[in-house]
Amino acid sequence: MMKYKKELHPLLETLGLIYLTKDFSAAREELIHSLEEMEIDGETFYKKNLSWLESYVREFQKKYIPDPEDDFFFGNSLEFFLTASAVLTEYPELETDIDALTEETVLEMIERFFSEDAPQSPKTLDTMEKRFALIQSTDYPEEAKWKLLTLLNHPLEKFRSLIGIYRRNRPAFEYSLKKNQDCMGTLLAEAPAEASAVMKNLIRELAPDGITVYQTAVFPLMEWLNSKTAFQGIMTDKLYLYQKSLSDAREILPGMLKLLGDKSKFEILCSLKERGKYNLEIAEELRLTPATASHHMGLLLSNQFVAVEKKDGKVYYRLNRETIEEMIRYLEGVFLS
Repeated sequence: MMKYKKELHPLLETLGLIYLTKDFSAAREELIHSLEEMEIDGETFYKKNLSWLESYVREFQKKYIPDPEDDFFFGNSLEFFLTASAVLTEYPELETDIDALTEETVLEMIERFFSEDAPQSPKTLDTMEKRFALIQSTDYPEEAKWKLLTLLNHPLEKFRSLIGIYRRNRPAFEYSLKKNQDCMGTLLAEAPAEASAVMKNLIRELAPDGITVYQTAVFPLMEWLNSKTAFQGIMTDKLYLYQKSLSDAREILPGMLKLLGDKSKFEILCSLKERGKYNLEIAEELRLTPATASHHMGLLLSNQFVAVEKKDGKVYYRLNRETIEEMIRYLEGVFLS
């Protein structure tokens, strides 16, 4: 059963604000770039709908307490930061009981997290060989892989550090939330009354046993799913409505055709015509790196050209024929009627 909460998750918000604090300009540019990849005027959308993010980060910075371990957790690797944060949100006892946990217990939590996220990964991580095997099964950049190896070698020490960072900076998050209470109150009040259709489909396929969905302001356009917790960006509904406002076929078609005009994305969709496939299978077939394949799949998924399903312990992507049929109708409406 899914629980849907119109509230923020303090742990993710606090850690996410630290991540944004490290290089907000770069994060802003990446956000705008992501919008432009969806054929949206990123600068215009940001100024109209996301400028509040600057105040959210700025007020947090006033009370932020730096830590020597900040660069390890928050520097230069979004993939590693999201992984460490996901483990913490999946296993809240890490935060509440960290002083009573053993190295072995924390490592077991990481093992369970990766076995759920990547079923092909080793089931135990009690040797260096198995830890290397896990790292090689990911599509992380090299820096993220080395950080992950360090985390696996010293799980209790590293998570104790991260939890300390969170506890010392949660008051900064609460301060920023209070300083921006009018804006945040409005955003939460206007947040969708239920999970998005994309999120519901992901939950149905990947987490059918029950999950809690939170809002996130620090990642306002992100939809992020783990096995026990999920996060829906507080602005995803506005993004959907913005895209829907461009529903005239003359506006929609160029973006759809641009995606298909990319040879790799086109070949991926052609490959999925045969059957559903998982990320590494697609990467190997088309001679792409796993990270590049993941990037393409993310854009195809967000634009609903593909859907996901879980089968035999793996996450498979399949062609979303409804979107293809819709695009054909748009083409017929513009050129043949």
